Amino acid sequence: MATPSVDVYVKLPSGRTSVLKLLPTEQVKRINEQIAKEENILPRRVRVKYQGKFLDKSKAIGFLGIRPETILKAEFVVPRYIKVYAKVDGGGSAPVDIQNISTLEDLKSAVVERLEIVSPKIVKSFQSSGTSYRPCNTPLYETSITEESVIEVTIYDRTETDHTAIDDDLKDAVLSSFETNGKSVEVVFSFDTTGSMSPYLENVRKKLKETCQKLLRDIPSIKIGIMAHGDYFDYENYVIKIQDLTSNVQQLVDFASSTSSTSGGDAPECYEWALHKAQQLDWSEDSAKALVVIGDHEPHPPSYTDQNINWHTELDVLKGMGVKVYGVFCNSIEGNARKFYEELADRTGGCLLRLANFSLITEMFLGVCYKESNKEQLEAFTEELKLEGKLTEETKDLMKQLEDTKPASEERKTKGTPSYLKKYKFDWWNFKKDHTKTPQYSYNSETDKWTQYNNPTQIPPSTSPPSGTNSTIVKCSLFRGDRHSKRRGCNVM
Repeated sequence: MATPSVDVYVKLPSGRTSVLKLLPTEQVKRINEQIAKEENILPRRVRVKYQGKFLDKSKAIGFLGIRPETILKAEFVVPRYIKVYAKVDGGGSAPVDIQNISTLEDLKSAVVERLEIVSPKIVKSFQSSGTSYRPCNTPLYETSITEESVIEVTIYDRTETDHTAIDDDLKDAVLSSFETNGKSVEVVFSFDTTGSMSPYLENVRKKLKETCQKLLRDIPSIKIGIMAHGDYFDYENYVIKIQDLTSNVQQLVDFASSTSSTSGGDAPECYEWALHKAQQLDWSEDSAKALVVIGDHEPHPPSYTDQNINWHTELDVLKGMGVKVYGVFCNSIEGNARKFYEELADRTGGCLLRLANFSLITEMFLGVCYKESNKEQLEAFTEELKLEGKLTEETKDLMKQLEDTKPASEERKTKGTPSYLKKYKFDWWNFKKDHTKTPQYSYNSETDKWTQYNNPTQIPPSTSPPSGTNSTIVKCSLFRGDRHSKRRGCNVM
């Protein structure tokens, strides 16, 4: 699972070739920034092609299939002014002169100045050629906005009708961190199926068909996937099962109904393996993507298996693929595990959610999908809950958590070590504290199966049940010390 750097060759318009040493987890924007620095131009002017196609700046080079000594081609966008026409409801249109390398956020500022829009009115979005856009850092040349384009401007009047509402400027900044800009929406829910999680998952199973049908009515382009995982201890049952992204409701319902629960043994659980397997799902290149990791404990350190799986690296790969990760922490006991779910969200620009009550799992399921679609969908869902009398204090808190999203944190390195590794001293976080020499489980890539590590001198702790318990895997009832009991059930959802 090591990630050595690769040499990438970038051919420039001048004929010169630039050689960059990059990690597979680094994003294309890193190439743009380096080329711009070498050529003394703005990074937004640089576009990189691979096999005749412009690369998305937010994607990881490993995800795009860029291998050692791959030759890319760079093109430089020539800045020029274009004239567009801003049109508002009930009014005429006004010409706006702006550079093609300007961003949608720059366009918002130009429209505000040209149309003399003053508070409490604000520009919420634009529409051009049937595609909606929100103010963000996307350059105009990557949109359908070109010379002579007519842009329909949506203006929102912020009247003080609800003094308890969150400031709309803050909402715009928060919710625009995951813009779809007309893209399809893909959301994968990864469930820990060990015993203590069963109440959450059973609640989802009961309402899954109704929930998915509602989502497809409201967001026709949405695709949903489900991952169910126990722990390596459960290899005779399953370690992970996956229903890939689909819009087929019955496939999702059948998968949930036929997926049994697992034991898991003692904490931690194999969240690191779930992060790795999520990279192999059928994500669309141009979709808005989110992975929702739902659990109550922490991942294993790399030494736990012969694959040396580093959850930090797996998370960075997902970030490079443009996948935002939601951490849903379902343990009512505050502990170190919460920091894992915080990091999932913080590093990728996702959201940390606390679910102390399993009855809120369906609202979380819906809320995440609406948030990934657009701001209006989430607000409409909140209003619907209010009208139906379902907006309890706990539900209000959940909706607030969904809005409380921060931009993805940037990696900082000190002497080659990412700063996040130094945050905590747990062996599953800072691997310098992981002194285990012998793995407990091994993986066969040909069969996609896990087994106990073949070391007769060492019996993995998780296979030794407490005194007086039945050691048969199907009937075992293991405990996490003073934590939740783990019991094998029949259905998880």
